[in-house]
Amino acid sequence: MCEQVGDYNLDGHLDLVKTHFIDQATGIYSNDGKGNFDDRTTQAGLNNETRYVSFGAGLVDLDNDGYPDILISTGSVYPELDRISPRYALRTPRVLFRNRGDGTFAEVGSEAGPGIVARHCGRGVAFGDFDNDGDMDVLIMNVNEPPSLLRNDAPAGNHWIKIRLEGVKSNRSAIGARVLARYGGKVQAQEVLSQSSYLSASDPRLHFGLGAATTADIEIHWPLGLVEKYPSLAAGQLVTIREGAGIVKGRPFSKS
Repeated sequence: MCEQVGDYNLDGHLDLVKTHFIDQATGIYSNDGKGNFDDRTTQAGLNNETRYVSFGAGLVDLDNDGYPDILISTGSVYPELDRISPRYALRTPRVLFRNRGDGTFAEVGSEAGPGIVARHCGRGVAFGDFDNDGDMDVLIMNVNEPPSLLRNDAPAGNHWIKIRLEGVKSNRSAIGARVLARYGGKVQAQEVLSQSSYLSASDPRLHFGLGAATTADIEIHWPLGLVEKYPSLAAGQLVTIREGAGIVKGRPFSKS
């Protein structure tokens, strides 16, 4: 069981997703920005999926529509029960919830591809754009077998932007820096984390799906207090920003 953060309702605050055991729904908790979290599991439509033992999770925009989705790895912890009842299968599918953009989620199955319905005993989940094509891919660690690398192909009509941060006075990796992206009348918060999901570390480049928006206003809150703003950055690029120095030339990044 694990926790993950992300701004699922686009209010500029980091919300919380928590996976649970079989017969318990994955919980989602909305942050009001004052240190209070409200349980929105039922309102968000997550309460009907309780079939699996759930581990790693992520609040990540997988289709670049501008709204973070939820992907969860599952797998039993009792291999001996696999021989007794299919209800307690050791290997189970991944669970994917698509963000509808109205505070609710819809569970997606085979229409998301064979990598979602494939049965494994999954644990850790890491997210990152390993092929640098502008969408978020998924690496899932499985018990007693090789990991699964799920290559994602997001809808071509949706835009995106990636932000890579380099600390100077703050720590070099910019751990703890928070970024607000404003696009198409929306605002989304993300934070650079050293660890995410269950025993996993994701791509430190922050990825924002933008939907139809072709630019984004970026606001960075560095760990030591500096606030920097970069208006109207063009979509479809990786932007590397150094604390106090502005935009710098990043590593080669191509959409291949």
